Parts: sequence; structure tokens; C-alpha cells
Amino acid sequence: MSRNENITKLTLAAMFAALAFICFSYLRIEIPMGGGMTGKIYIGHAFILLSAFLLGAKYGGLTGAIGLSLADILAGYVVSAPPTFIAKFLLGLAASLMAQQIFHLNSITNKKRLCILSGIAGTVACLVNVITEPVIRYVFKLYIMGYPEPIAYLSAVNCAVSMAVSAIPSIILASFLYGIFRSTILKDSKII
Repeated sequence: MSRNENITKLTLAAMFAALAFICFSYLRIEIPMGGGMTGKIYIGHAFILLSAFLLGAKYGGLTGAIGLSLADILAGYVVSAPPTFIAKFLLGLAASLMAQQIFHLNSITNKKRLCILSGIAGTVACLVNVITEPVIRYVFKLYIMGYPEPIAYLSAVNCAVSMAVSAIPSIILASFLYGIFRSTILKDSKII
């Protein structure tokens, strides 16, 4: 890969991380959940999925890990940043694995098939997130932060619900944007 392709990938990854950050910081909807906690609904996962689909595992993972961890820190959720870093990195890895290794999205030319398979890849990746992020948060809060088990459990359940609800619009948006990127902006690019 040439130096220009690396710079393009890094620039796109930074842009997607910034978009994920913006979605969480300014476009999230907080909903009341059990135990006085709030769930956060946002479409930031769309840009993690898009980054993973277009740029691969390393950039997809780092897009989510950096973008949403930074959003947690700057929004005052500093305690949530370490589990977010791990969970969103895994989301990017899962999305890339599905897109690049299983479905080989970058070689598909049929637009309908591309849309369906990118939607399936995003769904599987978000299911991984719905399972792993609550577990990571539970372990972190119980064993590292020392929260009581019922609080750690309730936080994990709230996280699973929030991630599941956030996944739906994120998958739709990522599939739509991936089709646009593939057919217009990156049509003749060698980075994908």
C-alpha cells in the first residue's frame, strides 16, 4: 500500500471517528431506564461500521475505540471510557471480519446484493456489540470499580437495551452510506 493510500485511510478513519463522536456528543437521545440510569440512543455505530466496511479491521476498530471513548470522556462519562474503548474496538473488528473476510463486500458489484450483505454484516457486528459490551461493562463495574452486583447487572442490562435500539438506525445508515461511498466517492479508489 502506498503512502498516499495510508494517508487517505487514516484521514477517513479520523473523519469517521469524529462523526461517531459528534453523534454521541450532540445527537444522542437519553432515555430513562431502570435504577435511575439513562440509556443512550445514537447513530454513532454507523460510522464505525462504515469505517470497518471500507477500511478494514485496524481502522474500523480504532475509529470506534477512539471516537466513542473520547466522547465518553468529554461528555463526563470518564468511568465508561475504558469499557467503551474495548467494546467499540471489538465492534469494528467484528464488522470488518463480516464485511471483508466472510462476505467480501469490496468485490461485490450488484447494488442490491451489496446493500443486503452490508446490512447482514452490520447486524452481526452489532449483535456482537449487544452481547460483549454489557459483559465488559459488568465485569469492569463489578471487579474494577467495585460496584455492588445488582448495580453492575442493571447497568449491563441497560447497556444491552441501548445498544440494541441504537443498532437499528446505525445499520440502516451504514449500509446506505456504504453503497454511496462505493458507487461515487471511492468508485475508482484502491483503498477498498
